[in-house]
Amino acid sequence: MGRLGLYYNTVKYLKAEQILFQCLYRARRLLRTALRCKHSFGYYKEGRSIALTDYIAKYESCRGEEFTFLNITKKFDGSWNYDALGALWSFNINYMEYLLQPSMTLQEGLQWINRFIDAQENNVIGLSQYCISLRAVNWIKFVTANRDNIPTEELKRIDCSLYSQYKILLGGLEYNLAGNHLIENLFALLWGAIYFGDEKMYKRCATELAEQIEEQTLGDGANYEQSIMYHCIILDRVLDAVNLLRNNKIFDGQDKLCEALAKKASLMLGWLCSIIYSDGSYPHFNDSADGVAPVPGQLFSYADRLGVEYTKGSTDVSGYYCVDNRNYELRMDFGGIAASYIPGHSHADTFNFEMRIAGNPFIVDTGISTYQWCERRQYERSTAAHNTVVVANSDSSRVWAAFRCAQRANVLDIVRGDGWIKATHDGYVRVGTLHSRTFHWENERVTIEDTLTNDAVGKAYLHIAAGMSVALDASVVVTPFAEISFEGADDVCMESCEVSCEYNSLMKATVVIISFKGRLLTHINVVS
Repeated sequence: MGRLGLYYNTVKYLKAEQILFQCLYRARRLLRTALRCKHSFGYYKEGRSIALTDYIAKYESCRGEEFTFLNITKKFDGSWNYDALGALWSFNINYMEYLLQPSMTLQEGLQWINRFIDAQENNVIGLSQYCISLRAVNWIKFVTANRDNIPTEELKRIDCSLYSQYKILLGGLEYNLAGNHLIENLFALLWGAIYFGDEKMYKRCATELAEQIEEQTLGDGANYEQSIMYHCIILDRVLDAVNLLRNNKIFDGQDKLCEALAKKASLMLGWLCSIIYSDGSYPHFNDSADGVAPVPGQLFSYADRLGVEYTKGSTDVSGYYCVDNRNYELRMDFGGIAASYIPGHSHADTFNFEMRIAGNPFIVDTGISTYQWCERRQYERSTAAHNTVVVANSDSSRVWAAFRCAQRANVLDIVRGDGWIKATHDGYVRVGTLHSRTFHWENERVTIEDTLTNDAVGKAYLHIAAGMSVALDASVVVTPFAEISFEGADDVCMESCEVSCEYNSLMKATVVIISFKGRLLTHINVVS
């Protein structure tokens, strides 16, 4: 597919609103640049004391003048626009989540806020809508926790900068990107409305926030971007909003919003209870990595502190299916790209799965290590980086650039029975075949049946966890936890690969590649 075809098959899924605002914002940026317009930071409104139940602290990332984000450490060089380590690293320094790390003192926190204010006029990255949204909430939390000990003049300086940043945010909510960007904008406005007692700001965000949380939460409670990492991030924001609204009753109708958010939080918690493993970790489906979002245990404890009740729920609507027994834990991904107009965190991973044996990672997703547009990012989103089938050396969904997706695999049907589940997808119809996958499970055995119509040739991939010894004995894969055998394989080989649980951290592992024609049976027999 040519570049024009990629663009067409990407843009056609967007909402008209996204396209309209993309054009509007680009034109406005060009005009502002041409006219040399600058943002004003002279707006002032006095903030107020707010009450909060203990929320979740942030990861330790600041040590003196050094910052560690995404497993990369660098001394602050005075530039808030530093981007040599990638956009996401520079975003993190501007989010200022380190203000809420347990070791942050009042003096250190005020120093970083003032350094930000001193350079704010020329801070292009820090004044992006997404950075403002995250930083505004972090500033409000920090000021709230230390308000009695912050000098009056310094508090006025912070409030002036903060309210001015809110003016910038209000002038460009990210309707062009939608998804987690837009909902972060709206959560930030909610915090600003309560902190500044700004009824106009509250009315600007309240209805839309309720609409967005409804749209972005699937019927089983999953976040519609199908990333468990982002699910945890947004769940933290929802619980924060419940915390804010319950403890600070200012505006008419906010109890109704609080109740709606608490119900969504309960549903999201129930889904999370179902998808996580017994040790509290989660599968790395789509864009998911450790060390970014709050861990599930923190979210459950936070909900308990807020009195948000929840019970273990279902994962069927989102297309994730779970099997747990005394020998293994199996997580199967039969979901499509649920949010068709925002597929940036989706992978070409239809029918991917993870498996743990006796609590140990066994078959794993390769994870993500970067958001930079590069060969590694393309690989990590590709079908070959997942535990599923590749046909004609092609991806089941056409992922491209860092966050784009053109043609997508559609899951045509899902049929379940006692001890089995089957589905078909059309991601390879362009090369003349449909892929069906059936999982059969017993106490000590999992069998995967892959079928390609028209006797097409395919390759199935199995990524074995890093650090595990793997041997190939007469086409049988031998490991300490299980033996894997095949029926219908034309060739079985092993190659070295790299997997990731965190950003910028790659571990050596083994991938098993099975070539077959038409039909393949994969038997995973747990070693007793």
